[in-house]
Amino acid sequence: MHYFKNVTPFFKNTLACLLITITVILSSCEPLYNDSGNDNGIIRYSVTTPMQLIFSTYLGGSTPCATCTTTHTFAHNIASDIQGNTYVTGATEVLDLPVLNAAQPQPQANSTLSAFVAKFDPTGVLLWCTYLGGDNQSMGTGIAAMPGNGVAVVGFTSSDSSGLFPTMNPYQAGNNGQTDYFVTVFNSNGNILYSTYLGGSGVEGDNSFTDDNSNGNNVYVDAQGLAYITGVTNMSGNGPVINFPTTINALQPGLAGGTDAFLAIIDPSKSGFSSLIYSSFLGGTGNEKGHAITANAAGTMIAVAGYTNSSDFPTTSNNAYRSTPPPSFKSNGFIAQFTSSLPGNLSSQYTMGYSTYLGGVANTPRDDTYGITLDLNGMIVATGRTQSVDFPMLNSSQPSIYNSAPIPTQTVRNDQPYVVKINPFLIGNASLIYATFLGGGSASGGGGAFCTGVVVDSQGNIYVGGETSSTGVKYTFSSTPVVAPQLLPYTQDALFPAFQGGQFDAILMQVSPDGTMLAYSTFLGGTDSDRTYGLAVDPSNNIVISGLTFSNNFPVKNPAQPWPNNPGNQNAFVTKLGR
Repeated sequence: MHYFKNVTPFFKNTLACLLITITVILSSCEPLYNDSGNDNGIIRYSVTTPMQLIFSTYLGGSTPCATCTTTHTFAHNIASDIQGNTYVTGATEVLDLPVLNAAQPQPQANSTLSAFVAKFDPTGVLLWCTYLGGDNQSMGTGIAAMPGNGVAVVGFTSSDSSGLFPTMNPYQAGNNGQTDYFVTVFNSNGNILYSTYLGGSGVEGDNSFTDDNSNGNNVYVDAQGLAYITGVTNMSGNGPVINFPTTINALQPGLAGGTDAFLAIIDPSKSGFSSLIYSSFLGGTGNEKGHAITANAAGTMIAVAGYTNSSDFPTTSNNAYRSTPPPSFKSNGFIAQFTSSLPGNLSSQYTMGYSTYLGGVANTPRDDTYGITLDLNGMIVATGRTQSVDFPMLNSSQPSIYNSAPIPTQTVRNDQPYVVKINPFLIGNASLIYATFLGGGSASGGGGAFCTGVVVDSQGNIYVGGETSSTGVKYTFSSTPVVAPQLLPYTQDALFPAFQGGQFDAILMQVSPDGTMLAYSTFLGGTDSDRTYGLAVDPSNNIVISGLTFSNNFPVKNPAQPWPNNPGNQNAFVTKLGR
């Protein structure tokens, strides 16, 4: 402290305290960005505070239901409301979930898998938890908070007339086929306000009912309370064919291929036939699956993401990044954006404003788009997995984290995640604002990573969640794009900077608003296998994630439920992190 040798003890102590105070303030700052346009548009990352657990809990049980042989429980998706409450849905085979204030306190007779819905307060206290199912199998796949509190849940069920899935004011009162979607809306206290089947005489969703057969959040709720739903249907079945329901103003009224994606809109404030506001198929002569959906608050713009292997998927020829199919490909993701002239009105007209293939051109690798959201300016942000070295990237002069794959040619290799931002109001190549690999794609076919969820916070930061079987490598910022590492990059402030164990770990990654920097990346898990499916952001910019874990030592904090003591079985987890 020789700098203070010529000042009085009072001022010496005052200046010392001031330095300590400044140091403490700087160490607790939110991430700061400089977006002045200098340095070729690179956003500099100045100060960060490491993310910490706010709460983290198991959700599961140890007693199988009467017709179940295991005690698996898994969470698919998660949502946060304007008060910071957390909602989660998934499926379970147990009889002893920690039910509380339940609309359905136990599985129905003959159930082999039940959906569940749970609500936690902002600190992780369980407010209510309920089963949701009929006499066969039911699984929750998507969840979105309602504007006036409460929550909308989407999934699919094979329960039928001998033991109906619970309905209320339904558009469709019973199961039309092998499996149908369901749409159920709860109020803030966990009481059912609306619940319906939605499907035709074939298979909606996937009749295997496994934890990994539905990726991305397939429901979104706008400011009016309209529920936007996507998924997959094949409409074929035994006996008389009942079509997947479509409305008179559908852009595509019929099934085009083996399976098609769809876009449906339900108004749960209405009942019966009037509650289905819009429904249309979306696909070509091959196969499609709708993974995720989003919209703006007004409902005038809707965007769907998913998978296609059709050579004639409906695209917009005048403005798409890639309007024609690759000359030879195994699968591509797709992004399709629609406009609605009168959201919530049965007479609304719908227009496909932008629709594109998203992926490489070779016939060996696979590409898929799982998660989709809108940023603060209404741009489309999407994530998924790719095995393509020629996944669309901008040239090296454009900002990116990693803009090339870890190998120069197509060979056997595993998935790695990506993030893209698209402006659907620009044309062709200009519509791709940026694209970046996120690392962890192995050239040998071992390792690998992919992301299924994406959200944007109020500062424009992008978060993705998923899983990896790759070990880690420390991330180093580069002002120019570099080759993506074959190991998953973690940041210096990672909560867990190393692979924790098992076959795969959950991951959470933060990308700067312009896509130039990996602002945060961490592993998350215990010594067995863990995976993230759901991802949401609360009003305080905390991140909530959900998924499954086989670990008996998954990191917990203030848990609503400790490990359920079911060795070798899955449990759901719900985790909130913040700065």
